Amino acid sequence: MPFLASDLDRSPAGGLLALIAVLCGLALGHTLFVLQSQILAESAALDTMASMLLGTIGVCLVWQGLSRPENQATLLGYLGGNLIWVGFFEWTWKYFGEWLKLEPVTDKGMPILMPGLLMIQATSLIVIVLLVFFGANKDTRCRMFMWFHRNFKLRPGRMTAGYQRQHARTTAIETVFLIWFIYLCAITINDPRLIGYDSIAAMVITVSFVGWGLYLVGKLTKIRGMGAAFRYAIPTGNILWLPIEGFSRWGLYPEVWVKPLQYSVIMACVFLMFVAASVVVFRSAKPGSEVVAATA
Repeated sequence: MPFLASDLDRSPAGGLLALIAVLCGLALGHTLFVLQSQILAESAALDTMASMLLGTIGVCLVWQGLSRPENQATLLGYLGGNLIWVGFFEWTWKYFGEWLKLEPVTDKGMPILMPGLLMIQATSLIVIVLLVFFGANKDTRCRMFMWFHRNFKLRPGRMTAGYQRQHARTTAIETVFLIWFIYLCAITINDPRLIGYDSIAAMVITVSFVGWGLYLVGKLTKIRGMGAAFRYAIPTGNILWLPIEGFSRWGLYPEVWVKPLQYSVIMACVFLMFVAASVVVFRSAKPGSEVVAATA
């Protein structure tokens, strides 16, 4: 395993393995939420307890990652960010949507946006403002923010010399915000009051996400270092996830990730792939090591 991890650190395969892990993680996040909703559908109290437990475990994983080497910290941050989303964020959207008695948005008598999704939609400007604040961090290493700093002359100041990043914390934040962002994009596309899931515009946008995602895959294969590659795979996987879900709604294939009992063998394979990839990433870490990514 150490030899394999060393090879992955120096080859495009490391980035592709990270992308597989992220895509599997996105599918499993949906599966976890669906299973929890189905199993605890009769008890809001038990559902709340389970959600709070998942979110708390997520926070603990991120905190544990603060003292870990880069690769392990990145993986723990990713796992923690996903559990925080499923436990705390999903619970908030779901129950506040119900308590506020929001009516779903329908089109031709078919529900398109459920109350929980409408709660997410209401946070659109909040996400934009928070991203502006995060982008104002002069020590950020986020490639998107750095692109804006460079191309729009928005650099907020000189980076702090010797600044040490907390990979677990930044990965968890990145994970949460990217899931949030993709939700907002999907909601906007599917909302019949805005674009509409069956419109030409929706098709063009969805296909454009495919192009964007494949462009990022090319960039991802140029990154060396499992930790850096994994962090770049998070936005790449999330951007590709939008058309993956979109194409399933067009009837090209079933949404197996939200029907885990019906497609139990497939989802079991997805789970095993995620575990295997996570083990490789976790065991690739060398205490005290920092791997520098190649310029992409």
